[in-house]
Amino acid sequence: MPERLINKIKQRSQCYLCYKYNYTPKENNTYRLFSEGSQFYPAMLEAIEIAQSYIYIIQYIFETGLTSEKFINSLIQARQRGIEVLMILDAYGSKQLSIQERQRLQNVGIQVYFFNPLRNHHLIKFLYRDHRKLLVVDGENAFIGGAGICDDYNFPLEHPGSWQDIVLKITGPLALDAAYLFQQQRKLNQKEIMDCKEKFNASSLFLNIEQGRLLTSKTWHRNEIQRAILHAIRKAKQRVWITTPYFVPTRKLRSQLKLAAHRGCDVRLLVPGASSSDHPWVSHIARQRYSRLLKNQVHIFEYQNRFIHAKAILCDDWACIGSSNLDRWNQKFNLELNIEIQSVQLTRQLCHFFEQGFDNSKQIDREHWKARPRTQKIKEWFWSKVAMWIERFIHNVR
Repeated sequence: MPERLINKIKQRSQCYLCYKYNYTPKENNTYRLFSEGSQFYPAMLEAIEIAQSYIYIIQYIFETGLTSEKFINSLIQARQRGIEVLMILDAYGSKQLSIQERQRLQNVGIQVYFFNPLRNHHLIKFLYRDHRKLLVVDGENAFIGGAGICDDYNFPLEHPGSWQDIVLKITGPLALDAAYLFQQQRKLNQKEIMDCKEKFNASSLFLNIEQGRLLTSKTWHRNEIQRAILHAIRKAKQRVWITTPYFVPTRKLRSQLKLAAHRGCDVRLLVPGASSSDHPWVSHIARQRYSRLLKNQVHIFEYQNRFIHAKAILCDDWACIGSSNLDRWNQKFNLELNIEIQSVQLTRQLCHFFEQGFDNSKQIDREHWKARPRTQKIKEWFWSKVAMWIERFIHNVR
């Protein structure tokens, strides 16, 4: 690799070491990874049932259905026991939550806030969404991941509409940080959080191999998640494994993946195939970038049979899991929440998840990819142009 390029990478790395994060790393946490709705929904409902003080929920998607009915019934029972229940739902993502269910929650004293409802004179501002998925119970247990409260994750595995996602259960000090994050947004009960003074003073380095930290993003210019991911990829020596449902990365991320592969890292992408994606046009945009990635020794796996909606990254023993997709729109307009962890325990769990994903995927061969049908190439070109035109329009209007 040219010496000039190596020096440039070192300078960027030094910049990342000086960056301040909103939350400090925390030790003494335990983690459990769930990879199916049949696993994480019962665990979340069980935590709600044994709540002693409060329940905080942030959700992008909360749709009327069998799954939402179970959660609403459980939340109502908790409120009737005297538990404080507060919810922040995205106004657009939760538009399928019926008026009757909203009323049921409010009738028992559950406070439900809807983030950024549509207003006629703020059409561009409506693009800003709260995409986070968080459940906090008593500041002791927290669930962070990419799954909403909807029936898509509860279909049988062989069902064509079944979605796969991951949710991480955290027990320990990080759960209290998650409670503070919720309270900070709503300006509720801030005095009850005792460790808030140490926030906003954390460097980008982990000091202990078994630590974790919350990462947040508030649009493009305040994106801790993107910074942490790029920093971890730069440091990676053995592997960079990524899964995301919508792979439309920035130029910086693509460059770092290529550099990691040239350093000898095992760089792999686990993404849905166009036929299983809920937004096939996004998959066409992602596929237009396959050729250059394959040329630079990046291995691409398309998950088969159903839609994989998980968002996770594993760089050596560093893991990042949460709600943030690796697409440019997500990073520009959404509030996101991820968690970065350096833990032997979680690395084993996440490795197993990735290996199962690779086994159930079709690996893209470079030579075969070059010979793909012309109609497919036209779709990739067309949707990439559409995306570019939309971005330009939004930028000009703003």
